[in-house]
Amino acid sequence: MALFRSVALAALLFWSPAGLTAEPLFPNSVVSNNLDFIKTNDQSVYRCLAFQGRERAEMPDKRKDQLFADNTYIFEAKYTDGTTIGLWVHPDFGSQANARKSALPVAQAVGKLPTFMRATLNHVVVHKGDETAFAEDQGHFFVMYSDNIRTRIRNNDLEETVFHESVHATLDAAHLKSRAWRKAQRADKGFVTEYAKDNSRKEDMAESALFAWAMLQHEGRLPASVEADVREVMPARLSFFEKLFLGQPRFAKVGPNTGC
Repeated sequence: MALFRSVALAALLFWSPAGLTAEPLFPNSVVSNNLDFIKTNDQSVYRCLAFQGRERAEMPDKRKDQLFADNTYIFEAKYTDGTTIGLWVHPDFGSQANARKSALPVAQAVGKLPTFMRATLNHVVVHKGDETAFAEDQGHFFVMYSDNIRTRIRNNDLEETVFHESVHATLDAAHLKSRAWRKAQRADKGFVTEYAKDNSRKEDMAESALFAWAMLQHEGRLPASVEADVREVMPARLSFFEKLFLGQPRFAKVGPNTGC
């Protein structure tokens, strides 16, 4: 009996939700479909983008090992709820005007995040070039590339990409390994995307969060059939996000507005 309990405990500890056989609702990832989760005219608390000067800054780049860049363009995005985040733009942009042009749409998209996420987000790194975005949960930042930013804008996916990476940067550290999240994954039947299923320990939260955000904040925005499928596939995870996204005001005043 003791051996059985040990084996059962080991199975629970090492269980992977990727073992579920249900087919994901969508191929690839949340930005690889025509769903408009976050609209251009959704409420935003973005106020302004202020240039702070040029400094040596940590600029992680998946294309090379060099971590720091001198003369980085440092901007501060300010929001009407009192939150602020840094926009650190690589010196390769060549001028303050070019750096600002790439940073501005990201700063504006961040203004649509709920206050509690934006208050945790420390900064965003912007590189010149064409690579996909990535995030760092412990440092609470994410990294984007200028050509990919333009592609996301062209495909009407920039807000969705910023939301996805912000989940990694602001929620992963606190929740990804939590008992509540793991329990919700175990209780549910499948995944919203192939990316979530294939990378269930790292990407399921960020992929599922965007569906939950759209459904909880904008009921009826997604097609009724999609909402029904999501409720069928991830009811426990939807309940998990309901506590996060509806358990506090979407926008809450956390500090004063200062000049720009």
